[in-house]
Amino acid sequence: MQLRLIKPAELDQAALLADSVFREPGATSMKELFPLIFRPGLSHSYAAIADDGTVAAFMGLVPSTIKTGDAFLNVFSIGAVCTDPAFRGQGLAGQLLQLCQSHAAEAEASLIFVSGDRSLYTRAGCVPFGGTQFAELNASSAQALAAAAGEEWTLRPMQPGDFFGVYRLLNEREAGHVYSPGELALLLGTEAYAGVMGLAQRTLVAVRDGSIEGFAAVAVPAAADVPAPNAATAVEWAGQPSAVAALLAKAALCGGVGTLQVPVPWQERGLLALLRDAGASLSGGANSGTVCIADREALLRQTEGCRKGLDLSSVQDDKELISLLFEPARSADSDAIALPYMSGLRFI
Repeated sequence: MQLRLIKPAELDQAALLADSVFREPGATSMKELFPLIFRPGLSHSYAAIADDGTVAAFMGLVPSTIKTGDAFLNVFSIGAVCTDPAFRGQGLAGQLLQLCQSHAAEAEASLIFVSGDRSLYTRAGCVPFGGTQFAELNASSAQALAAAAGEEWTLRPMQPGDFFGVYRLLNEREAGHVYSPGELALLLGTEAYAGVMGLAQRTLVAVRDGSIEGFAAVAVPAAADVPAPNAATAVEWAGQPSAVAALLAKAALCGGVGTLQVPVPWQERGLLALLRDAGASLSGGANSGTVCIADREALLRQTEGCRKGLDLSSVQDDKELISLLFEPARSADSDAIALPYMSGLRFI
């Protein structure tokens, strides 16, 4: 058994293994949902390869950059972790995780985000992080939100000609993934998170005087008359809080949606105020998934410009450091470092 970086020619086999573990027959393939993991290129993912060349286990590892304020964090995300049933019980996933952590450290990444919270990850130092308010819009609160947002915008489905307007809004957020235009166009089309949830993605824009002032991608039931496996949820948004609120209200009031879940990062105070005033139910929690430190020095270096004088010289424990940096409850909100909600367009 070899545990190593996967080769481009082996990615199709890894995708088939992931399909057998995560997808129902006839469902969209993991290869289509997650091109950042399974498409050919400079892969960072690791696999356990049996003596006959079979991909026995796989762990997707994808690099990205997160902008938060004026700082940029170079990070990795782990996803599509799977083991062939014939090779389970050998500790392959744990060994692959160690290789991924070493890989990220050598690349001087600051953090590794993981879409899961299994003991496999928590034993390796992955912990919950950040702060999120989970809002739920029903018909009543959605109507109140629509009224509060006003009628200044034309709300309509996103068209290809809207692309650079949406790209601009996403890049203007206080915290968010850094997309190239090509990567954003790809992810808008793959609908990864919606696909995993068994939902369909809809993209909407709010336009005023020819200018795009709001964008929202939502995952909703594919058909109003067919029961959906999960509740509708907002996937990603950007723009003026009132414009975003108008789009979320419109999505929530569409036939078949019922209720719309909106996971709002703590720093989006304007949108949170509008949701609260509209009567949306709110509950607090962490960000999506878990995180671990890849390279402590890289983390301190990359966050230096946004730590605002926070003295971390005596903090030795990684969990404590993550908490101090990213959890608003640990300090004044203005001192915590903002992060995007991780189950968005770039969900891994």
